[in-house]
Amino acid sequence: MTLIKEIIKNAQEGKSAFGMFNASNLEVAQGIARAAEEKKMPALIGITESAVEYAGFLSLINMIKGIIEESSADLVMHLDHGKDPEFVKKCIDAGFESVMIDSSHLEFEKNIEVTKDIVDYAHKKGATVQAELGKIPKLDISVEQGVTLAKMEKTNPDELEEFVKRTGVDTVAIIIGNIHGMYEAEGNPHLDLDLLKILRERVSTPFILHGGSGTPSEDVTRAIKECGIVSVNIDTEVRIAFTTAIHEFFTSGQMVIDPRKVLSVARDAVQKKVEEKIELFGNL
Repeated sequence: MTLIKEIIKNAQEGKSAFGMFNASNLEVAQGIARAAEEKKMPALIGITESAVEYAGFLSLINMIKGIIEESSADLVMHLDHGKDPEFVKKCIDAGFESVMIDSSHLEFEKNIEVTKDIVDYAHKKGATVQAELGKIPKLDISVEQGVTLAKMEKTNPDELEEFVKRTGVDTVAIIIGNIHGMYEAEGNPHLDLDLLKILRERVSTPFILHGGSGTPSEDVTRAIKECGIVSVNIDTEVRIAFTTAIHEFFTSGQMVIDPRKVLSVARDAVQKKVEEKIELFGNL
C-alpha cells in the first residue's frame, strides 16, 4: 500500500482528515513540513501548474522531494487541479503518488472520459487519482459575492454515482457550497451538509473538500466527522499568513538586507497557520 492510500485509510477509520497545503516556494513548503512534524500528523504538499510556471518543474518538485525525504512526518507530494492531462501524466511519470485531474469545467461525459484515461494511466504506475464533479467558483474579495457564487454548480448525487462507477477514481472533490478564496466582507457561505450526507449515502469513495480557507470551522469538523471528508485543501489562508508576516516585518521598522531573516519569519507564520489547520482536521 502506498503512503497516500494508507493516509486516506487511516483518515476514514479515524473519522479525521489530513490537510493539503499548496506551496510554490521553499519557505512555504518547509513551513508545511515543520507543522506536520510538530503535530505528528500527515499532510500533502500540493503544487499547481501555475506554481510550476513560476518556479520550474524540476526545480519545484525536486525541492519538495528533498523536504519530504528529510522530514520525519508522513508527507506526500500532490498535484492540485491538474487541467492538462499530459501535464498530469508528466507528474505521474515524475513519481507523484497523488494527482488531481480537474476536468470539471468540461461536460459530464467528457469529464468522465478524461478522468478515466488518467485513472487507467495512474493506476498502472501505482498513483492515486482525485477528480472533481461540479463547479467550484473562485472568489475574489474584489468581486461581489452573489455574482461569483451564481457560477457554482453543486455535485449532483446521480451524476456522482455514475461518475465514480465509470471512472474508478480514488477520491472525489465534491462541491457543496465551498469556494476557492475568501470573502472577507460578508464571510464565506456555509457548507450544504444535507447534500453532503446524501452524496455520502450514494458512494463510498472518499471525499475531498476544496476551498477550505475561511470555511466555518464547525462546518468543516461536521463534514469530516459525520460525512466522511478525508482531506481539506488550504491555500489562501497560507498565502495570507506568509505575506502578512512579511508586511508586518517591514512596517515594524526593521530594515535588513538578508532575505533569510525576512523569509524565515514568513515560514514561521506558515507553520503556525498549518498547525492550526492540522489540529482542526485531525483531533476531532
